[in-house]
Amino acid sequence: MYLRLSVGDIVSCLKGDYELKQVMPDGHLVLQKQFGHESIFMSQDELLKQHAERQLRVSRRIDYWRDRAASLKAYTPRDPNVELGPKAKIRQLLLVQYDKSPVALSDKSLKAFIRDADLPKELEAAGWRPSAGTFRRDIRNRTENGLRPLAIMGRRRKRSSSARMSDEVSRLLIKCVHWYYAARNRTVCEAYDRLKIVVDELNLRARRYGRISRLTCPSHETVRNWIRRCENYDFYKKKFGEKEARRRYSGAGSGREAKRPLDVVMIDATPMDAFVIVDPDTGNVLGRPTLLVAIDVCTRMILGTFITFEPPSIYSVMNCIKNALTWKKELVAQKFPDLRKPFVAFGCPRLIILDNGLENVGSSMQDALRDLGIDVEWAPIKTPEFKTYVERFFGTLNKGLLHKLPGGVSAPPKQLREQGIDPRKQACMTLDRLEELVLQFILEVYQCRPHRGIDDIPLMRWEELTRKYGIDFIDDLRRIDDACGYVKNATLTRDGIKVEGLRFHDRDIVTGLLADLLPAAPRGRRRKASNSVPVKIKLDPGDISEIRVWNSVTSSYQPLPNEQQRYSRGTSLWFHRHLKKVALQKQEGFISEDERLKARRRLVKSIENAGMIDKCKRSRLVSQISSSSSVEISYAPPRHDGNATTVEVSPGMENRADGGEKPAGFLRGRAAQARAKKKREKSDAPRQKDPAQAPSEDLKLENPQAFMAHIGNSDGWDDDA
Repeated sequence: MYLRLSVGDIVSCLKGDYELKQVMPDGHLVLQKQFGHESIFMSQDELLKQHAERQLRVSRRIDYWRDRAASLKAYTPRDPNVELGPKAKIRQLLLVQYDKSPVALSDKSLKAFIRDADLPKELEAAGWRPSAGTFRRDIRNRTENGLRPLAIMGRRRKRSSSARMSDEVSRLLIKCVHWYYAARNRTVCEAYDRLKIVVDELNLRARRYGRISRLTCPSHETVRNWIRRCENYDFYKKKFGEKEARRRYSGAGSGREAKRPLDVVMIDATPMDAFVIVDPDTGNVLGRPTLLVAIDVCTRMILGTFITFEPPSIYSVMNCIKNALTWKKELVAQKFPDLRKPFVAFGCPRLIILDNGLENVGSSMQDALRDLGIDVEWAPIKTPEFKTYVERFFGTLNKGLLHKLPGGVSAPPKQLREQGIDPRKQACMTLDRLEELVLQFILEVYQCRPHRGIDDIPLMRWEELTRKYGIDFIDDLRRIDDACGYVKNATLTRDGIKVEGLRFHDRDIVTGLLADLLPAAPRGRRRKASNSVPVKIKLDPGDISEIRVWNSVTSSYQPLPNEQQRYSRGTSLWFHRHLKKVALQKQEGFISEDERLKARRRLVKSIENAGMIDKCKRSRLVSQISSSSSVEISYAPPRHDGNATTVEVSPGMENRADGGEKPAGFLRGRAAQARAKKKREKSDAPRQKDPAQAPSEDLKLENPQAFMAHIGNSDGWDDDA
C-alpha cells in the first residue's frame, strides 16, 4: 500500500510535529522533528493505525493542492487579448506578497499591510490600492495560496445595455412566458403576437382617455430569449410532460465513469432482505435493518458500510462516510477475528453521488461535506439507473447472501404468502452476526472474484491503481466525528450528564468541564451560584458509548464516556430505545393500567378511613382522661434514720405542663440586650407597698430584746411560750 504523501508534509502526533523527509522503496516513512534533530521511521500501517485512532493528523504542503486548484473555475476576462490595467497588476503583487508573509484578515491588519506594501514606481503612479474588504475577497476568491495568475485579476463585472425595459412591460413579458408553457401546442410566434396585441391595446386605451402611453413591445428575438432562459424542469414538465422533462433535465442512466480510485463514490441505502432478532432466547424481532454502502466507481471496491435501524437521516449517511474515510484493517480484524481477508479499501473521495432524499439535499449535508473538501452530486428523482453500480451490488448481495439466510425475504410478500413462508417466524439472526456475514461476503467473495463491469478483480485493480496514484485521506478525522450526531441540550453536574436514561460520567473530564464552564454559567435571578451548567452535546445514533460535550472556553467538543460501557459499546440509539420500550411492555403486561388505577383508589380510601379511625380513638381517649379527675398520692412509712423507703413514680414527660414543647433557649443579640435593659429598669424603679402584703399594725412587740434573748436561750420553739 502506498499512500499519497509528499516530501514536506507535516505529521502531528502526541510527541510533536514531524516533517516527512523521504519515502523509502519499501513504503516506510522517514520523519524528522521540526524543532529538533530527532528522526523516526514509521510504516504506513502504523501511520494509518494512529490516524484511525485519532492520535495524529497530516498537514499538506501547498504544492499538494495545486492539482486541486486547477479544477477550480477561474475568472477570466471576456476578451483575453485586451491588456489588463495597472489595477490588476497591483492586485496580483499584493496577493503574492500576502502569500509570502500572511497577516490576519481583520480590517486593521489588512489596511496596515496594504499601506506598507512596496510597489514599483509605474504602479505607484496609478494612485490606487484596494480597500481592506476588496483585498479580503481577493484572497479568498481568486484561486488559492501560491497560485495567483494575472489572467484572473481583471474585473468580473458584466456589461449591460443602457436601455431598460419598463416594469409594466416586464410583467407582461413574464405572463407571456407562463402562457407559452401552459400548453403543448403554443409556439414562440403565437406568444409574441399575443404580447404585441396586449401592448397595442393598452396604448390605444391610454390615448382614448387622453393619456400618453409609451409602452414599447419587445422584439421577437427578445421574447424568444426570455422564453428560452426561463425554461426549467417545471415549465418543461408542464408543457411536454414529466417523462420528457426527465429525459431533458435528468442525467443519463448509464452511470458515471472514473479513471482513478476515489474519483467518484456512490452512496445509497436499501432495506435489507432479512429479519433480525434481539436475543435468541426471547425471540424479540427487531425488523428489517437498513444497509448503507459506499462503492468506488473505478474499482468497484466497497469503501464503507453501515447497518442501522434508524430512519433515513443525515446521521446515517455521515456514519457511512465516516466508515469509508477510516482505515478499518485492524478495527475489523479485532471485532471479527474469523474473517480471513483484510478490509483494505478506504480514502477520501473527490466526488460523492447521493440519493435525492430530504436527508441528503439539506444545507447541513452540504456544509459538512464542504468542510471535508468533498464535492457532492445528487441523483435525479426516480432514476435508480443513475446509481447503477451500487444498485447492482445490492442485487448481488441479496442473491449471494441475504436470500439464503433464515428470515430472509427472498420473494415479494404475495408470493411468500402463497408459498406459506413467514420470514418473521424464521428470524434467528442477531445484528452482530448479520454484520459479520455481510463483511465476510464483501471481503472474501465479492472483492476477490472477477467483475463484469470492469473486466477485472476489484481487489487486484484497487492494489494496482492505488500503488500508481496513491490514496487521499482526511488529515484529521475528529472533524467528521464531531459532525455525526444528534444535537441536544443537557445539564452538566458533578455526577455527569444524564441523557436517554443513561449517565455519562468521568471524574477527570467532568472536573475539567466544570472548571471551564461553571464560572461563566448563567445565574438568572438566583443569588447563589448553582452546581450545574447547561451545555450542548452531540449523541452519535450509531454508538451510545460516549457523547461529545461542547466546551465554549476551548471551542471544541470533549468526549464523555458512558458509565455502562459493556452495554453501550456498539449499541445504537434506536436499539436502546427499543429495549426500553420492550421493558415497559413487560411491566404493563405484569400489572395492567386498570389494576394500577384500582390499587391507587384502594390506597386513597385506606388513608381516609385510617384518619377517621384515629380521630375516633383520640376522642375516646380524651373522654377517659377527663372522667378520672382524682389524683392519688402515695406515702412512704417513716424510718428511724429519717429516710423514707422508695416510692414508685411515673416519668414526668406525660405530665409536663408545657405539653412537651421545646424550652426557650438563651436570647442573643438585640433580644438579650432589650431583656436585660428591661430587667434593670424594673429593679431601679421604686417599689410600691402592697396593702395585702404589708405587716399588720396589730402585731407589735412590747420588749423585742427580751423576746430575742428568750429565743436564743431556748433549744427550740415551745408551744407553751
